Amino acid sequence: MLDVCLLGTGGMMPLPYRWLTSLMARYNGKSIMIDCGEGTQVQMRRMRIKFSRLNHIFISHLHGDHCFGLPGLISTLGMLGRNGELVIHGPKEIESYMRPVLDIFCKGLPYEIRFNLIDPTTHSLVMEDRSLSVYSIPLKHRIPCCGYLFAEKAKEAHII
Repeated sequence: MLDVCLLGTGGMMPLPYRWLTSLMARYNGKSIMIDCGEGTQVQMRRMRIKFSRLNHIFISHLHGDHCFGLPGLISTLGMLGRNGELVIHGPKEIESYMRPVLDIFCKGLPYEIRFNLIDPTTHSLVMEDRSLSVYSIPLKHRIPCCGYLFAEKAKEAHII
């Protein structure tokens, strides 16, 4: 079962009671984030979401209200002693944006960050594990943008 938690639904500017865009999906003990606006980690704390279970972050496009929360979240994960790989899926420019930030502010992280660069203008398989497939879906926006389709894989019948 996929459990979805909206961390922020606001647009462009944070307001006292409206946080910038971010969504957390929990599935089989894993946490998957879609977009990471400013204030995302504050909302994660308020919702009592475990930082340690976050394995994948999907960025829909490179407007600030969808990705300016990444540097702070990545830094916090390092301070919390994270040791597993974190995969950031998104348009190719996400790595160009994040590399200098990581080099300056996040030196010596105790975990690895891997970028899975996608073309937001094409429908394609972005991530797959034994129970879930994630596909990009092109969306119309002012800049290249995609949504993500989460498809649960069929389970084998458990017959004794």
